[in-house]
Amino acid sequence: MAVICVLSCDDNLKAIQKMQIASNEPMGEVKEMLLKHTDSGLIKVKMAGETMLDFSNDIYPYTEFPDGIHVVVYEHKNDSILETNITADYAIMYSESDLVDLKGNVTIVNYDGNTFQGEQLYWDQTAKWIFTDQSFSTQLKNASTSGTMLDADEEYNKITVRDNNDQFYRTPLKK
Repeated sequence: MAVICVLSCDDNLKAIQKMQIASNEPMGEVKEMLLKHTDSGLIKVKMAGETMLDFSNDIYPYTEFPDGIHVVVYEHKNDSILETNITADYAIMYSESDLVDLKGNVTIVNYDGNTFQGEQLYWDQTAKWIFTDQSFSTQLKNASTSGTMLDADEEYNKITVRDNNDQFYRTPLKK
């Protein structure tokens, strides 16, 4: 009986060692993923990706979208539904820090028509903050800017831009 217990424990140890070796492999893989998140009966987020890899077994858990991602964020105000569309060729979402790293043809178009385009964008979902140290361009209602670094809140109320090229538009005064 003791021999069986030792063999059984030995088999468990080997299985655990195999899991540790494979920890750089995803815990799960989803093809043609479509996720819809609702709250109180209202859709909040729709996320789609060709491939989703779940690395929740990593020391710093994350979800990877190696073949691109498309996210629609819905904001419900009064009787209106406002949409923000986010697309990128590649994305990583870090679950513990709520940090999202978008790479390759990053495009964001919000419900006001404001747009962001660049090759990389970091998004801190908790702080509601965006950052890039790559070339980018934005088109706002009455202005546009481009530069080599952007550090801003999601609403563009607080913005720092390096090597900027700004243009501001205003409606001519009526006489």
